[in-house]
Amino acid sequence: MLSCAEFCDKFNIRLDEQQAQAVQSTDRAVLLLAVPGSGKTTTLITRVAYLIYCTGVMPESILTMTYTVAASNEMRARFSAVFGEEYTGRLEFRTINGVCDSIIRRYARQTGAQRFDLVSDNGAILAEVFRTVRGEYPEGGDIKELQKAITYIKNMRLPRGEIDELDAGGIAVAPVYDAYRETLRRRGLMDYDDQLVFARQILLRYPDILSALCERYKYICVDEAQDTSKIQHEIIRLLTGESGSIFMVGDEDQSIYGFRAAYPDALMSFERDYGGARVLLLESNYRSTPEITEPADRFIARNAARHEKHIRAVRGHGAPVRTVALSERAAQYSYICAMMENDPQRETAVLYRNNDSAVALIDWLDRRGVPFRCRRGENSFFSNRTVNGVRDILTLALEPGNTEAFMRVYSKFSLPVRRETAELAVSLYGAGKADSLIAALESAAREQPDWLRERLAELHDNFAALKTDSARDALDRIRYKMGYGGYVLKDSGDKERMYLLSILAAREKNGESFLQRLRELESISSENRPADSKLILSTIHSSKGLEYDRVIIIDALDGILPSVPCSGRLDDEQRKTLEEERRLFYVAATRAKNELILMTYPRQGTCTFIEQFFEKPKRRLGGITRPAASQKAVWAAKDYFPGTQVEHSVFGQGTITEVKGELATVVFRSGETKKLMLPLCIGNGLLKLVKK
Repeated sequence: MLSCAEFCDKFNIRLDEQQAQAVQSTDRAVLLLAVPGSGKTTTLITRVAYLIYCTGVMPESILTMTYTVAASNEMRARFSAVFGEEYTGRLEFRTINGVCDSIIRRYARQTGAQRFDLVSDNGAILAEVFRTVRGEYPEGGDIKELQKAITYIKNMRLPRGEIDELDAGGIAVAPVYDAYRETLRRRGLMDYDDQLVFARQILLRYPDILSALCERYKYICVDEAQDTSKIQHEIIRLLTGESGSIFMVGDEDQSIYGFRAAYPDALMSFERDYGGARVLLLESNYRSTPEITEPADRFIARNAARHEKHIRAVRGHGAPVRTVALSERAAQYSYICAMMENDPQRETAVLYRNNDSAVALIDWLDRRGVPFRCRRGENSFFSNRTVNGVRDILTLALEPGNTEAFMRVYSKFSLPVRRETAELAVSLYGAGKADSLIAALESAAREQPDWLRERLAELHDNFAALKTDSARDALDRIRYKMGYGGYVLKDSGDKERMYLLSILAAREKNGESFLQRLRELESISSENRPADSKLILSTIHSSKGLEYDRVIIIDALDGILPSVPCSGRLDDEQRKTLEEERRLFYVAATRAKNELILMTYPRQGTCTFIEQFFEKPKRRLGGITRPAASQKAVWAAKDYFPGTQVEHSVFGQGTITEVKGELATVVFRSGETKKLMLPLCIGNGLLKLVKK
């Protein structure tokens, strides 16, 4: 066996004091709380190697559990790259689901019980159950919402009373959940969450199986423990046994998967759950500059449900964090386009709360020809019921005989139209007794009250007008005059999507071109784009564990990020949600290595998180860009037109050659051509007129 010094020399390992302490703490349960950029994975795999080379532990007795298959493969590859292949093949790097599968297999061999087949994608079964239980077809993201709800139920082991109260996008979960469970049982199937439930039951009911596993795995390591669910933590606790060694690595400050049933509370109760446990810290950040880590550290300290720790930058100083305050939401997109056009080789990640926020940005980037790529191409915006409803209405206006679109939207105009009436309308149209399905609906409703027939007549007129409306006017008509707004605008998510649709519609001539553009954007959002694109678009959730040279957080506005109230009297659930939202912002900010930009548009509201990030928002901090354009600056912008001589504080003197809205193209004496946001440059003293 090697001493620690010999071990480090042999494999050229350099550990800081906290990392070294964690690597050598092998005699008891250890919770290692690792701040962003602190080298937690390096520390974990080094500890595994230390157990083998320095304490004589057999590799077969070490089990390392990760959150995903990709993480398991990456960890195995990193171990092999540093420590070679000698022991890599004898180590187990597995997901918790993979471990549960082996438990179920052992149980089946021991008892002769027939194993259930695993369903990798339960969407089709859920859709079938949905139709049976509710008597209707699921819309938009209904199935995804139900999948999340069912995962949450099983992973959090919710009691029956809470299941009965659970709602998923306006859908009562309990009836669908019960029918789904019965369908799986009847067909001899189980989903991934059932693996966890069944494995836990086996460990509790068959002590010989549990004992055999505890004897085999004397050393258990868990990565990304903050993302682990309640039932997963219970399984890990059982496998650890009374005398086993558990090394759990995580950070409750980076727990952002509450919707997937992540259970950071287990980190807070670790010392109680594991007798004699130690809590160690990794607080040195090797990724970011102090300008990023210091405000991030103060910001996350506002959360109550956390261990006290601090993120400390090892690197030297860099650029101050900037707040870019713009006049409106769309100005963000123009700003980002201009930034990448001026500096196309700078690695830049644009991070946002959810994929909906990317749609309008993608539209701008595509029109301007700015290369970009998206992490995880699927965008639920285009399968959302609100968006699809608008698409169906416009389609029906342009194709008056489109039966599929008609049957999907007839009930969405805040009118009491029964399915039988709609089906009669389809029959009348098919028989040639009406020139459109909406006209046929009027005829089908002859026996209905006068007020309903009058409303249907108005609806018919509005459908006719949609053909000649501009895209923006068409959207307003659908929302305010046709009753659709009353149907869909029941929560902030629906309102947000309608607002994004209005941004897109403002750039289109009519409803037909708007529909075509939505189809194009759906294709663009999902296609594989060049991997070498310097501009990366990503949700904050998808960016976790990654790092980028420059990070831009967009839509930093109350109601979006954070999505919940930040003040007033909050109940326990609201406070819990707010703390996760704060963790989300913290994770986004700490992805940045050298530059962090926070974008907001204060005319449409406040951003509490930006104020909290800087602690004293009224005090001018060096390098922070205050609201883009004062009234004086906006007025002054009128003096900036093609041919005007200007001087930029960075690029020197130049001539404006083109002005489009707030964006000016300037050719500088150096030969460089830059696109500049006039309100920002003027308002912040970066650009001025050359006096003649």
